[in-house]
Amino acid sequence: MPRSAAVPFTLKRSQDVLGSSYITSTTETVHGLLRLDGDRVLIQWRLARKTEHIGNEIRTDQEFEAVREVVLPIDVLAGAQVRAPWLGFFGGGKLVLTAADLQAFEAVAGEGGLRLRHPAELLVRIRRSDRMLAEEFSAELAMAVAERALELHQERSLARGRERNLGEGQEGSV
Repeated sequence: MPRSAAVPFTLKRSQDVLGSSYITSTTETVHGLLRLDGDRVLIQWRLARKTEHIGNEIRTDQEFEAVREVVLPIDVLAGAQVRAPWLGFFGGGKLVLTAADLQAFEAVAGEGGLRLRHPAELLVRIRRSDRMLAEEFSAELAMAVAERALELHQERSLARGRERNLGEGQEGSV
């Protein structure tokens, strides 16, 4: 059965530079969407960068990058889980995608991509209002991963059975 679920996410990161006569503050906000589409997961995001300069002049620069998309096959994922916020009543928590292969998130974390704390985990912040969507996404992904593992196991079993039958047929003809 084809599975589908989607959950929006955000990431924020900032960097401040203090010089002797200037201050520069850069804030990057990533708005994204995780979508389960059959036997693949689509990760889409757009980066908005706001840079504030205070020195000889005071100005704010804003940049918006184009939407980026990475498609991951279910085979490279081990699962997902929703982590509650540290204090249960603040925020929606985080959704953690776990890779089955360390190269799974390479396209996501590459140049111009998202920064990952660990190469096998994609950790994104979710809004409180999207927590149930994240739980649904996590459950649907777990089912898709389990179904794919079952398919692979059945394919291997059939291949071994064919090999045994071929081997027995060759022995009898000698």
